[in-house]
This record gives sequence, C-alpha cells and structure tokens, in this order.
Amino acid sequence: MKPLAFLLVLMFFLGSCQNDTDGPNWLLGSWRNTTASMDAQEHWKKVDATVYEAESFILVQNDTVFQEHVDLVKTSKGWDYIVSVRGQNKEKPVSFSSTYIGKDSLVFENSKHDFPNRIVYKKIKADSLVATIFGTQNGKATSEIFPFKKIKP
Repeated sequence: MKPLAFLLVLMFFLGSCQNDTDGPNWLLGSWRNTTASMDAQEHWKKVDATVYEAESFILVQNDTVFQEHVDLVKTSKGWDYIVSVRGQNKEKPVSFSSTYIGKDSLVFENSKHDFPNRIVYKKIKADSLVATIFGTQNGKATSEIFPFKKIKP
C-alpha cells in the first residue's frame, strides 16, 4: 500500500510542476516601448496556472490615449486572449483564440474582428519581445509593431 501512495503523491507533484511551466511565463513583468511620440507599456502578471492578466496603455504627452485590460485564459484548445479596450466596443471584451503556441511565440486570431484580427507576441530575448497587431483599417491591410524592452520582472 505504501508504494502505491508514494506513486500517487509523486504523480501529483510532477503534474503540478508541469502546470507551472505550461504557460507563457516569458510574458510576465513590465514592458515598455518609448518613442519620440509615445510611451507604450504592458504589465503582465500570473493569476494562476490558467489565467494571466495584463494592463496596457499608451501615453502621448502624458495623456493616456489608449488603455486595455487583457485576460489570457487557458482553454481545452490552447489559450484565449480576451481584451477590453477603454472607449471601444462599448467596453465589452473581445476574444481571440490561439492559432499557434510556441516556446517563444503566441498567435491569436479573431477573423470577425476588423482591427486587429490577429495578435502576435514573439520573445526575442529574455529582456525583449515584439507585439504585432494585424487587421484592416479603411479597407486596407494594416499592421502595427511594438518592440518592447523589459523594465522590471
């Protein structure tokens, strides 16, 4: 009986360790993209093994011109990127489903949403990542690239 109990405890321990590394932990921390015209920041935290949260904003001359809240939620099919943007879509969340999950990259898509309809995060190094959004604006294919540097873990 003792060997069986030991095996069950070991399996539980190994399973719980695996859950801690399954998520995109490389997103965690505070990220910044500062240019002459704007200051973009994302602040990611892990709620638990199945939920990550982010607050993002863009400042232009110390004025917040864009603000969003993101929930990254693990599902049976991958991860859902659920975003609520201040002043858009009646502030109701819009969901994007993961279409690619790699060790250092994530791709989310929602073909019914105009802009963006695809969101890509790519880890470049431990202290840098690039977020790119794709979609259609004024009938024209458009993308925006945000190279971020980590400002704190």
